Amino acid sequence: MRFLHTADWHVGRKLGRISRASEYEAVLDELVQVAKDEKVDAVLVAGDLWDRALPPLDSMQLVVETLIRFADAAGRVVAIPGNHDSPALFSVLAGLLAPRGVLLAPKIARPDGGGVLKIPSRDGTETASVAVFPFLHEAIVISDVLKDSGDWFANLDPGTVMGADRYADRVRRLSTALCSGFDDGGVGVLMAHYFVDGAEIGGGERKIHLSEQYAATAQSIPPGAGYVALGHIHRPQEVVGAAVATRYSGSPLQLDFSERTHEKQAVIVDIKPGLPARIKTIPLSSGRRLIRVHDELEALQGRVAEFGDAYLDVRVKTSGPVFGLADQVRKFLPNAVMVQAVYERLAGSEEARAKPMDGGITELYAGYHLHQHGVEASVELLDELRTLEGEVQRAAS
Repeated sequence: MRFLHTADWHVGRKLGRISRASEYEAVLDELVQVAKDEKVDAVLVAGDLWDRALPPLDSMQLVVETLIRFADAAGRVVAIPGNHDSPALFSVLAGLLAPRGVLLAPKIARPDGGGVLKIPSRDGTETASVAVFPFLHEAIVISDVLKDSGDWFANLDPGTVMGADRYADRVRRLSTALCSGFDDGGVGVLMAHYFVDGAEIGGGERKIHLSEQYAATAQSIPPGAGYVALGHIHRPQEVVGAAVATRYSGSPLQLDFSERTHEKQAVIVDIKPGLPARIKTIPLSSGRRLIRVHDELEALQGRVAEFGDAYLDVRVKTSGPVFGLADQVRKFLPNAVMVQAVYERLAGSEEARAKPMDGGITELYAGYHLHQHGVEASVELLDELRTLEGEVQRAAS
């Protein structure tokens, strides 16, 4: 069977104050076209469809319509919530979308209670088992899921799962239990949303969910699946050290400047029982480029044509802070999302602090300026501040 693996859409996310709605529409159109061109049997969406648990209506509409279009193109879509998504929203939508071939798995369930979904191929000659592992909060691992797991988790020594047992071990046990629901000799896929320690972080993820507290390991991935489709990390990559073919598809757009070097892609996976999965990646071209540029102000003015319609993170080389620098840059680079001055900070400026309160406002500000900006305040600025301070004191006396 052939699958399209995608994840981490984050529909609704802005770049600063800039809406990227048209870019999301374009890249999701591109993914739907890939599903059609590649004649996939099913589409796997491994979490973080939206950027917020309660997305705006236009973002909700775009995602729902895209899922339906995927189902029309491929026959079946399976999607799980990531750490940005709302399981409650998935639950509400699940019953509405199931008749259209869109299968939403709001939470971890027993293999025979929704944890493993049976997906027929387009021609009806094959059936795949897809184990679904939505993002799992550490506290839920300790309490709700394991408390209610009962017999299906009993054979995995539940007594060792509580307390100090590591998150990675819990992920391994849950993944193994889910994969136990695969049909013997059939196609089995595990789709999950979690962080595997050692994966190269993209930069746009929530740091709290990439800590050791939320880190699984390559050894947490059971050998029973033919392929493991992961979401959560935004840089497309293979998971090194896993017992079976395991990949992060990555986000389809460069979501912030930390992802400016990422080559975004769709992942196509062919699986035959008993054989290693065959994987190919298809580059995605939608979305505007994100570029970080370092140069002096005058030199930047001569490079305007170089950047096209890309969004820019501009670092201007200066001798110190420049008032109104962002406004100056945006006069000739209107797509500059971020603008900051870059200069050499004085030694010891990080430790500099304002003088005691009896030193006067001007002296206090001089210490603050050195600490905050890394350079001494100009004589002209301090003279103006000293004049203003004197006027205030005279008015108050």
